[in-house]
Amino acid sequence: MKHYDNQFTIEEIERLCQLYLDCQLSVLEETELEYVLTQCDFKSPIINETKELMSISHSVKFAETRKTRGSFWTWWMSTAACVAIALGTFTLFHHFNNSNKNSNNDYCIVYVSGKRVNDEEAHKIAEADVAKMQQFMQTVNEQKAQEEAKVEQFMNHINQSK
Repeated sequence: MKHYDNQFTIEEIERLCQLYLDCQLSVLEETELEYVLTQCDFKSPIINETKELMSISHSVKFAETRKTRGSFWTWWMSTAACVAIALGTFTLFHHFNNSNKNSNNDYCIVYVSGKRVNDEEAHKIAEADVAKMQQFMQTVNEQKAQEEAKVEQFMNHINQSK
């Protein structure tokens, strides 16, 4: 494939597009065709279809260099960020420090089946739930151990048969 130097005619580009659509181009040639299509201004149904398939924008513009702002602007933004971080840290510290002091005043209201229960009943219910969870975890651990034993037995059987 030729390098793009404004010497391609519309017929040549259309022929290359047809080869692309027929999957006759190598990866390198497809890349070069993509470059040619971004640089040319020709329009035809086959060229437009190829550009769509390649996801090429009809107006490709290269990013302009970004102007750098002065050192005062950089200093100002850095200072503002530091102040925001310090304020956030102070607020979090103050919140957690005060919440630890007031922990003695915390209380919980428990409802079971739409009826309010007292502290003793709530503790009994919580302890029963913890016991159920521990029993469940014990059952899971037992099943896990059984499955691991089966896998180990199967692996030993395979290794012995080799």
